[in-house]
Amino acid sequence: MKFLNVLILIFIASVLHAHSPDLSNLMIYEQNGKCFLLMKSSLTAFEGEVDFHFKKNAYKTPEEFEQLVIKHFKRNCFVVINRDTIKLSNTQVKLGHETTLFAELKNPPQKIESCYIRNTFFKDMPSNQCELVLTTKDLPQKQFIFNKENKQEVNLRVENNQWVVEKAATSIFQQPNPLLWAGIFSTICIVAIAVIKKGNIV
Repeated sequence: MKFLNVLILIFIASVLHAHSPDLSNLMIYEQNGKCFLLMKSSLTAFEGEVDFHFKKNAYKTPEEFEQLVIKHFKRNCFVVINRDTIKLSNTQVKLGHETTLFAELKNPPQKIESCYIRNTFFKDMPSNQCELVLTTKDLPQKQFIFNKENKQEVNLRVENNQWVVEKAATSIFQQPNPLLWAGIFSTICIVAIAVIKKGNIV
């Protein structure tokens, strides 16, 4: 049943993504005891990324283009399960108006406790959005949207047999705002001057 859901999602993704370079789809699913990753977007999106990172005319044949796509993929897609980086192997590219990339997850753990996924393959597209669909046995299907706001990544953990998104820390010291730091510095200076003046008066 889960595999049927994946096929339906693939069909929907095909209709949506074939015409928009800003939309892509990333699926991780199990089939016949193996775990696979599938990424889809328009050929224009793949061409845009390859041309941007490897310069135009970096390839002369479809096979050379596919190799550059795979090279860019290996640099920008990461899957970490239970704090172990999972190797993505047997990567293949199927070119078309809608282009598809396949890879196999090698030796994923049988029991998943946490999962970190980052996909920055299309990060240079102005308004890129990548829909993640995670379908694994014994766990409900999970959907998530990668975009610039979440830095194209997600941290998930399994809690009560459900996927839970780990909320990023919002400490001001992790993501400092220049205006905020200026205000803090000014306050410190004012307090220091007041203390010095008070000391001189005494």
